[in-house]
Amino acid sequence: MAKKKELDEVYYLGYFKKLYESWEESTHKMMDVWFNSPLMERAVEKSSEFKDYVQGFMEQSLEQRNIPERNEMDKLLNTIDSLEVKIAKLEEKIENLESEPEKSSPKPKSKTKPKNKTAKSKDQKS
Repeated sequence: MAKKKELDEVYYLGYFKKLYESWEESTHKMMDVWFNSPLMERAVEKSSEFKDYVQGFMEQSLEQRNIPERNEMDKLLNTIDSLEVKIAKLEEKIENLESEPEKSSPKPKSKTKPKNKTAKSKDQKS
């Protein structure tokens, strides 16, 4: 009984193997005919022409709408990145200046008013 089951499985798998081989052969023949056909050459040619047409149309549309191109966007992003670096450096310098004690800045003068010279000269004369 086990041997019969084994044979059935082999026959069953063999059937699918033959079915696959038949499909593969017929598909190969069909593809040969299709790819060697002058219609296929023309289809590829027209497909390429259509792709070029669509690309040109898209470029023209984007240009008319003043949408920046990729290289312009890249240049803008590089500029923004460099400005961010400069701002970070300036912020760091400001923090360093704020954290330093006021030793580097001159001491403020006393708030008292200097004596009037004319008043001194009057006192000395009397």
